Amino acid sequence: MMRALAAGLAALCVVGLSACPPAAAPVEPAKPTQPTPPPDAAPPPVALDQDLPRLAQRATALYQEVASAFASAGVDCAAATTRLVALQQTYADVIAANAKILHDGRARELRAALEPHAEALDAAAKAIVDSPTMSKCSQDRAFTNTFDELVGTPP
Repeated sequence: MMRALAAGLAALCVVGLSACPPAAAPVEPAKPTQPTPPPDAAPPPVALDQDLPRLAQRATALYQEVASAFASAGVDCAAATTRLVALQQTYADVIAANAKILHDGRARELRAALEPHAEALDAAAKAIVDSPTMSKCSQDRAFTNTFDELVGTPP
């Protein structure tokens, strides 16, 4: 009887082992991958501090808008300050790029990029300096702080 029981257990083991698939190797969790952009997709945008011609264009537009804001504000320092705050938001990328370039010691590169815009920048700077806003508001702390934060130190 023991023989029959041993033979039955052996048969069950053989049947049980053949019915189960072999143990699979452990599966590693999938690693996240960057999606591949379509072949016709535009390249990722270049940071403004690395695209000096575009920065020069935006900086020129900034100075022209400051001159325009001062022309509109006249001697109303509060209105001029409000407009400068709005320009800070509009041109935050220009402010950040200028600061990074100056921090990186690349002011000479920026000056070279601004050279083609020299005439427009000079006209805007003259309009700013000669404006009634600058004459009247240069002693107004809120105005001067906002103006300095916006245009910073020239390169």
